[in-house]
Amino acid sequence: MKILTLAALAIATVAPQAQGPVRDLRTPAPPPTGTGVIRGMVVADATGGAIRLAHVVVIGALTGTLRVTSTDAEGRFAIASLAADRYVIAASKPPYLGAIAGARRPARPGSPVVLAAGQTIDTVSIRLPMGAAISGTIADERGQPGAGVTLALQQWRNEGGARTLVMARTPNASTDERGRYRFFGLPPGEYVVVAMDTTFNRYGRQLSNAEVDAALKGAPVTAEPPLRPSQSAPIYYPGTPRPDDAAGVVVNAGDDRQGVDFRLQSVRPGTVNGVVVTSDGAPAAGASIEFRTTFGSVLSMSAAIRVGADGSFGLAGVVPGSYFVLARGSGPTAGQSAAATLDVAGDDVARLTLTLRPALTLTGRVAFAGSAAPALGGRRVPVQTLTRNTINVSPGPTDANGVFSIATIPPGRYVIGGPIYFGASPDSVTWTLESVVADGRDITDLPLEIVDAVPKEVVVTYGERWQELSGRLTAASGVPAPDFTVIAFPADKAYWLPSSRRIVTARPGTNGEFVLSGPGLATLPAGDYLIAAVTDIDRNEQFDPAFLATLVPAAVPVKLTPGGKIVQDLRIR
Repeated sequence: MKILTLAALAIATVAPQAQGPVRDLRTPAPPPTGTGVIRGMVVADATGGAIRLAHVVVIGALTGTLRVTSTDAEGRFAIASLAADRYVIAASKPPYLGAIAGARRPARPGSPVVLAAGQTIDTVSIRLPMGAAISGTIADERGQPGAGVTLALQQWRNEGGARTLVMARTPNASTDERGRYRFFGLPPGEYVVVAMDTTFNRYGRQLSNAEVDAALKGAPVTAEPPLRPSQSAPIYYPGTPRPDDAAGVVVNAGDDRQGVDFRLQSVRPGTVNGVVVTSDGAPAAGASIEFRTTFGSVLSMSAAIRVGADGSFGLAGVVPGSYFVLARGSGPTAGQSAAATLDVAGDDVARLTLTLRPALTLTGRVAFAGSAAPALGGRRVPVQTLTRNTINVSPGPTDANGVFSIATIPPGRYVIGGPIYFGASPDSVTWTLESVVADGRDITDLPLEIVDAVPKEVVVTYGERWQELSGRLTAASGVPAPDFTVIAFPADKAYWLPSSRRIVTARPGTNGEFVLSGPGLATLPAGDYLIAAVTDIDRNEQFDPAFLATLVPAAVPVKLTPGGKIVQDLRIR
């Protein structure tokens, strides 16, 4: 459970410099050494017992130091010759879950250990929780053990502003000859178990045991009309083909959840029929169709279809699921396209009409605002697609004048700009995005809606300036509060977008100090922000508008000016 903390304001602002701080682009020197020492222990979270031969990694945030060691028979480790820095310390050893020192839960950021010059810290303790397990038995339609069935775990996530099932970060499992399966080493959380017999594909219906026995004795067997192929489909626990009706399985660290049993089902696949037409309604003869499962589907299916002279097309054997359909023109309609998403429930789908639209090409120009601008040619500007289940777009490299283009860009919502690609060069961390202007309108980090036309002029400007935002988080008594997570997000809700670079989180160090914005790619754009502290945060939850809305009442406003440095201290009430 997340608890919103009340933050007290203590702010110091440094006036921005005209061109921002000067960056040193020389070849970086090896990480410095010193006389500092970090010692600690790795123990089992449930028992407190020492874990021997655990893998320990120490990473310096400022110096780039990377040191690796392992624990001894008493679970202790020690790293010497360290320079002053903020160190992230992590440990791992199967079947435990890896953890970071100071993390509240597995797979969460920890608290950096702040080491002064010559200091010895010997109080680091990393607790490794045991991974959870989910097991059960899969039966076929007759109630017999389902051998060789493939199973996967999925989780509900907020992706692109929509609640979507995504694959969990765990290997798939399969049943043995008795239909048993087991997932293990799982982080705590809620999982959706899905099973599918990928070898199951038959015509007619499956005979019961009694009918088989009768047939062996010479009794006639009647087919169930109409004789039509019956196929397997993904079945979600506790036994439904609909993901929305699935029951989640919640596990905590070390849980062994048994008895997650359910039965497979077969379905009569549907047939998708449709027609592709031009913008004036004429049949688009010669067009091609790409038919595939949508994002987040456990079933992977794709097919290529050629439409007939009358523009019609059809595809049989489509099992229930969500699909993406893309039509591409040819001949007189070459370069034109149409797209749609389609939910198939197992029955025949009504006639689907896809209307081709003329190809759109988005053209833009890169500019550099700085004292020593690099060459304009050969750069790649990132473009993020906010519309799920559409054609992926990728701008070509800029020419000698900094001009780039995206050919045949489909209708949708896009965010233009981000870290620019320079190849293996210090320039890649020197230049940061300053603005994106489309036809005179500033759309920096905002969606660009493309329907029937594209902007006439898009200018993407990169600069050398960066903004700094840091502070210290303390409890009401004034002592450091490193167990919280600090989040900065835009005051304007229009910027509350998936993967927005304006939404960042940081864990304070053991001294309570945190850094939210700094040089290079880690800089926050200039603008108005809100800062809050929370006890914990799920993966990607910081991009959920509903979650951000709960933080607004107790958040502290901060204004970042171009090239400015702000120190924002927070106190938990």
